[in-house]
Amino acid sequence: LGESKISYLGTSYGTSLGAVYATLFSKRSDRFVLDSNLGPRGYDVRAMRLFGRGMEDRFPDFAKYAAAHPEYGLGATPRRVERKFHELAERLDKKPAQGYDGTRFRLDTFSLLYLDSHMPLIAQTWQALDTGEPVPPSPSVPGPENSTASRYYVTCNDSRWPKSIAQYQHSTEVDRVKYPLVGGSMSNIGPCAFWPSNGIEPQVRIGNRGPSNVLMVQNERDPGTPLAGAKELRKAFGKRATMVTVDQGGHGIYPNASNTCANDAVTRYLTTGKLPVKDKTCAAEESIGKSEEQPTG
Repeated sequence: LGESKISYLGTSYGTSLGAVYATLFSKRSDRFVLDSNLGPRGYDVRAMRLFGRGMEDRFPDFAKYAAAHPEYGLGATPRRVERKFHELAERLDKKPAQGYDGTRFRLDTFSLLYLDSHMPLIAQTWQALDTGEPVPPSPSVPGPENSTASRYYVTCNDSRWPKSIAQYQHSTEVDRVKYPLVGGSMSNIGPCAFWPSNGIEPQVRIGNRGPSNVLMVQNERDPGTPLAGAKELRKAFGKRATMVTVDQGGHGIYPNASNTCANDAVTRYLTTGKLPVKDKTCAAEESIGKSEEQPTG
């Protein structure tokens, strides 16, 4: 770029790229903002398993929403909405309908929970599957085959994945109990287990050496990059980072989310270089039903 230093804003997988750059080239890093954070080892097998934790963290937001909207008929309380989820998943496992089996039902629900604005669509989809009405169309993803292939090409080359089938079997059995909402699907074996490992460089170890110039922003109930992983990255950065945690769900905060506390902290840092004095938590602000854009990453 021809610049002596760069500032950086990275979301989701971009937090891993930013953490690695800020570690390898700390003297060239200016103002770094990491939004919706992976753990310090990036997108590895642990990050994949943490999707199950993310679903457990995030699902209560939808259960509360559905219980507050009786027109969907999904349950009058959050607990009943959760029972409806398991009922529909088990029913679709036995008898798929409208292209949905239990696995697709679970994973589509998980994916749509990335955004608050998708909650009406989740509820409509459940209602249709429950009553036999036509399922509403889901947001389309351009070029899904290329997108999936490129995703594997990046993540499988970023770290060494376990090769042992028995290890994946064990993880799946553990996570079926630990994360019942998605079962063991996030822990199961995938293409990365068979990826050639020759030439994969050792992972960069994120540490606390360098300037205090990293601002992390993180939703408490993020399904894709759960708070548990973000806390590990925060610990690895030590004095280099300050973290703003937001009492809300969903994936991605800046600049599209409605939480002014978090947005203002990021804008202030990028424009003035002023970090919060210490880690802080931003209170919840109403966002469900408002228009949001899908964050990239």
